[in-house]
Amino acid sequence: MVPAIAATAISEEDSTAVHRIEVEMAPGIILHTNRFLRGNNSESRTMNHSMVAKVKYIFAPFEGSEQAAVYKGVYQGGGLAFHDFNPQLGSPISVYILQGATIKSLSDRLSLNYEWDFGLTCGWRPYDKDKNPDNHVIGSKVTAYMDAEVYMRWIISRHWDLNVGAAFTHYSNGNTSIPNAGLNVVCAKASVAYYLNRRPERPSYAAVPPFKRHWVWDLTLYGAWKRRGYELGEESYILPGTYGVVGFNMNPLYRLSPRFNVGPSLDAYYDGSSNLELDGIVPLGSDISDDDMVTRTTWTRQMGLGLSARAEFVMPYFTINFGIGHNLVNLNTRDMDGFYEILALKVGLMRKAYLHIGYSLYDFRRPNNLMLGLGVHL
Repeated sequence: MVPAIAATAISEEDSTAVHRIEVEMAPGIILHTNRFLRGNNSESRTMNHSMVAKVKYIFAPFEGSEQAAVYKGVYQGGGLAFHDFNPQLGSPISVYILQGATIKSLSDRLSLNYEWDFGLTCGWRPYDKDKNPDNHVIGSKVTAYMDAEVYMRWIISRHWDLNVGAAFTHYSNGNTSIPNAGLNVVCAKASVAYYLNRRPERPSYAAVPPFKRHWVWDLTLYGAWKRRGYELGEESYILPGTYGVVGFNMNPLYRLSPRFNVGPSLDAYYDGSSNLELDGIVPLGSDISDDDMVTRTTWTRQMGLGLSARAEFVMPYFTINFGIGHNLVNLNTRDMDGFYEILALKVGLMRKAYLHIGYSLYDFRRPNNLMLGLGVHL
């Protein structure tokens, strides 16, 4: 049962953030999405093993504050993760930011919660044509780290919590290097959290301020680089060279509530790897890098203009933006047909500015490109 919201006067001491340190263990199973993981490696071994140890620092608003009343159970912070895989993948380390909140309170001491982690993973043993030629899963020493968790939280005492749940983790370099099949892991997780300054009693909730629905406009400018590869049957091929991507999104958003925004977006971009005429393709691992194998097309055939539907989940400091769209220009060409999808994280920098970290797919399966940029709220 959700407690009644009562207006309270909050002192400066009461408004101090609540801090905690958390230690987590997460044994997991690797999903066999690539033949390298299924046993096509130098050890002829099916790769199942994954183990992650995490240390997190987390802060949250005081439970009697206005922010805590609007965003139930919200917290954010940063962490360090140590990964243990098969030696052919390596034992990388991740540095990441995180945020979570309460999905449903089941009692005064038990609740269902979520958390997402996003950062960089370094220290892989990536693809190498001589030393690790079968590893088409990880093609660079540094990848993105993306993790989504759902867990039960049990408040044991004033200072201690116990958390048990499940997580899905994805590692990818966003097509900045080839190969990039990516690695997916499903984990069970258990953690203990120690609170430095949590109060012994649950405070009264502050009053939730009135919210008026209204429109806002977001303008995002972004750029990235990418490699271009092809999967033909059981063989992988790569185009020589690196290609640039630049673009912008003009996204009016209707604020339905403090947590949710929806609206259309006009998406324009230039992709130097799109709609190239191929005179040949380069086998992965070959020393061939002949640019004459690629016939450059006109720049107009590499321009895209699309319209997408966007939805945003808004929390303090971070906003998650998801969109599905279709190109209106060059929509009948090989690389711009079908639907595209965008998943992006907006990190607040100032009141009207944000950092944009996104990724684009085609038809929920074809990797496209990163979207690294800056945006403003107009």
